[in-house]
Amino acid sequence: MVMQLQIDDMELANNPNTRIPICIALNTSGSMDGKKIDELNRGVNIFLKTIFEDEITRYSADIAILTFGGTVEKVLDFGGGKGGYWWHFKLPKFLARGGTPMGEAVLEALDMLEDRKKQYQKNAVTYWQPWLVLMTDGAATDGEHALPNKVAMAAEKTCDLVKNKKLTLFSIIIEPGTPDELEKFCGKLAPLDGVKFEEFFVWLRKKKGDK
Repeated sequence: MVMQLQIDDMELANNPNTRIPICIALNTSGSMDGKKIDELNRGVNIFLKTIFEDEITRYSADIAILTFGGTVEKVLDFGGGKGGYWWHFKLPKFLARGGTPMGEAVLEALDMLEDRKKQYQKNAVTYWQPWLVLMTDGAATDGEHALPNKVAMAAEKTCDLVKNKKLTLFSIIIEPGTPDELEKFCGKLAPLDGVKFEEFFVWLRKKKGDK
């Protein structure tokens, strides 16, 4: 059973930090079976641990997680976790199964980020531009050979947001991967092996230090 947690307005009101909404989209399809799904589980845990261990990023980062393996599933909504704090959510161990609706997942993630921005505005919460963190081997089953081509739809929307500085996209490639599809999204590509997630947040610490 998928746990879907609703937005907690009290958490927004009680935490005065400027937020950065981060939606993590994880490929849990059959193509990830074996070593790749193990690497994905390791990677998402390291990413969340990196955020949690620094007090500045812990209270600024606003986390949601979805998976795409057969279907797109919302695992953790923004404002989820006990008291509305994401780090109280117990991350499951992800398994590989089904097709790879990556385009659909990206479109869903963008909708979630846009809805979260509206919640911030409703509650007078300041925020930085959203992040989408995509962890995948790059393959998709809803691309050029599918009708509709949701990869093309998602890529067009994502590129527009990135170019207009309304979104930061990190595509973390689980190797061996096929990054051709990921290049269409106009984001920053990097292999999981060797990524230093703490470097993602250097700018945030500098901004806090300037206040």
